[in-house]
Amino acid sequence: MAIEISGQYQAPPSNGKPEAKGQVGRTDPTVLKQQAPEASTADIVTLTDTATRLHQLVGAVANVPIVDTRRVEGVRQSMLSGSYTIDPARVADKMMNFEQARNRAVA
Repeated sequence: MAIEISGQYQAPPSNGKPEAKGQVGRTDPTVLKQQAPEASTADIVTLTDTATRLHQLVGAVANVPIVDTRRVEGVRQSMLSGSYTIDPARVADKMMNFEQARNRAVA
């Protein structure tokens, strides 16, 4: 059986019934509009208080600079003057806390 690719589909005859012809391809948008019921009301979107607050917080965080320049300048001045000290035990504690938090997040 040969298949003609021309946009028309011809089903093979079955049980002696006449051949059925159908349109292959996209449906005419005007037909869809005629078949679809008209909306009686406009769509309305409402946000919960939590969503509204979240939106406000996102805006507030977007305005905060990534780097605290005053703190960086303070550390820089301390290093230049020689008064900047490093507490190895505190650094080790922070590293351990970071690793534990990371492992909990991965698990």
